[in-house]
Amino acid sequence: MLHLHILSWILAIILFFAAYQNFSDRQGPSQYFKPLHMVLRVFLLLTLISGGVVFFQTMGGGMAAQYGIKFLLGLVTIGLMEMTLAKKKKKKPSRTFFYLVVLFAILTIGMGIWLPMGPITAMFN
Repeated sequence: MLHLHILSWILAIILFFAAYQNFSDRQGPSQYFKPLHMVLRVFLLLTLISGGVVFFQTMGGGMAAQYGIKFLLGLVTIGLMEMTLAKKKKKKPSRTFFYLVVLFAILTIGMGIWLPMGPITAMFN
């Protein structure tokens, strides 16, 4: 399940950047914006479900609080992604939300790498 989770958030981040770039402030959305946004939502849902499964698998361990914090950071990241694209669609300033998405994505990914099920920690055990 962990591999599905990693694949889904990588694809979600790529799709978010693609959807964000396919909406021009002057000309509006390109023809690819809506399909990209819909596929992004599918991968965000897949990320939520697989992340929830990973979270509940690790609840028995001693690092449950850290996984809870990572889960909350992931929820905030996903919410900010949706809010950024919604502001972009309404032609409101969205640059601040874009930077917040980048910041929270880096925090979430960094915490995921640091936790015991993360790739770097697992490599050195």
